[in-house]
Amino acid sequence: MTTTNTTAATTNNTAINSSSKNVNQDPGSYFIDVARQYSSPVGGETELEPTELNTVKGSGGFLVVSIDKLSVKYTSVNLHGHDVGVIQADRPAPEKRLVYYFEIHVKNAGARGQIAIGFTNHTFKMRRQPGWEANSYGYHGDDGNLYRGPGTGEAFGPTFTTNDTVGAGINYASQEFFFTKNGALVGAVYKDMKGLLFPTVAVHSQNEEQETMKQQMKVDKISLPPIV
Repeated sequence: MTTTNTTAATTNNTAINSSSKNVNQDPGSYFIDVARQYSSPVGGETELEPTELNTVKGSGGFLVVSIDKLSVKYTSVNLHGHDVGVIQADRPAPEKRLVYYFEIHVKNAGARGQIAIGFTNHTFKMRRQPGWEANSYGYHGDDGNLYRGPGTGEAFGPTFTTNDTVGAGINYASQEFFFTKNGALVGAVYKDMKGLLFPTVAVHSQNEEQETMKQQMKVDKISLPPIV
């Protein structure tokens, strides 16, 4: 699908309302369909996209990555706050489009449900949850809070747990991060991070495990909705 500059206004008005945080919306197709509709490169330009997890740069001592590099499981016992199993995608989110989005399926919330999804930059410390350090944002499953840099989290949305599907995206038209749960928009927040941003996920308690999603259908495999 080829988009034009006029599409930005449409996306800004229909996909995400920047003035409303924690939007109540029926789970299902509308929001995700809009995000997918505008996920094609602007002007037909092509970019390399994330396709798998970066097993070279990650907190390997606390997680195991599946052979296909698409799923993660926590393998430690979380004795310390820094015992986080965190991993980025192999490439940053593409920028030459209006919307970028990815999601995970929580196969097992583990002992504490401390799973997180978000974005980090290339300097991010790979022993911390996304949102616990500068230049990172993360939506956390155990408390439903949004974390964005050092400090405490802020009330943002519902918690998420086993069998939930959670998504994170960037609306370049409105310069916002947005997050979803089970197909419904949880909320959006201004994107004050610059530079390349990597899709990032974290597990932080015993037996936590994430699988990927594909076209909103459960598969045993982090994924990206296909470009429309």
